[in-house]
Amino acid sequence: MSIDHDQIFKQLIEAFFREFMELFFPAEAKWIDFSRVEFLREEHFTDVQRGLRRQMDLVAKVGLKAGGQKFVLVHTEFEASRKEQDFPRRMFKYLCQLFLRHDTEIVPIAVFTDDARWKTPVPDHFELSVPGKTFVRFEYHLIKLKNLDYRQFMESNNPLAFALMAKMGYNRTERVRLKADFLRLILACPVDPARRSLLVEFVETYLPLVEHEQAEFQQIVGNDQRYAKVEQMITVYEKKGKQEGKQEDLILLLEKKFGEVSVGLRRKIRQIDSPEKLESLLVAVLDANSLEDLPF
Repeated sequence: MSIDHDQIFKQLIEAFFREFMELFFPAEAKWIDFSRVEFLREEHFTDVQRGLRRQMDLVAKVGLKAGGQKFVLVHTEFEASRKEQDFPRRMFKYLCQLFLRHDTEIVPIAVFTDDARWKTPVPDHFELSVPGKTFVRFEYHLIKLKNLDYRQFMESNNPLAFALMAKMGYNRTERVRLKADFLRLILACPVDPARRSLLVEFVETYLPLVEHEQAEFQQIVGNDQRYAKVEQMITVYEKKGKQEGKQEDLILLLEKKFGEVSVGLRRKIRQIDSPEKLESLLVAVLDANSLEDLPF
């Protein structure tokens, strides 16, 4: 199954918006009232020339500590945008359309998450000019994760940093221990379970290990007390994964024998938290003549 990278980053930045701003843009973060942040779901950019209508990645309306409000546009690009020479122009078009709709100040941010290491950076500005005269110079914040050194963030107290380090620059030979370290740092943060899960899943997605690396990883977390919480988390995730697998096996078996399984029954099956009950249902399906014969 393909990974929706843009959605992963959008979800992560939305859940950790304050941490994102404080990590990369502390000057702007100081004037934002983070108790008054609203994400606009239906902001679109219309490309008139191409006849396209694209949804902007993340637009936040933020309250200010001094009163009033501004907009923060966070645009993420997963693919290396060197394929798109006109990216600065596109950012300028985004800004113009937002300004025309809302008539207020906008903080534009571009986040590049691809794995290429840039030798020549994408410009962080766009100009409208003729020879001898510049009429407009538009600048925007630009973050290129792969060009950042993870070591600059290891002493941070910002939980988002520990996840994003999985997309920063490091040597291939470091990746196994770094994965253990990133997870250790995340699990030590005072973050609620739902948001912590997002951070852990981000690291799991972008720091996958092959078989021999996984064995080295297990050895690291199993032999060093500093990684005790990581080892406990792995045990919980393995149990959860096995249980979810049995739930899906049961649904698949029901569909094969009785046809399409209703949404309500699927939900009921996924709420079964007893491994023993799942096992008994899997066996019971073999002898059942209809769904009514099963002890749901």
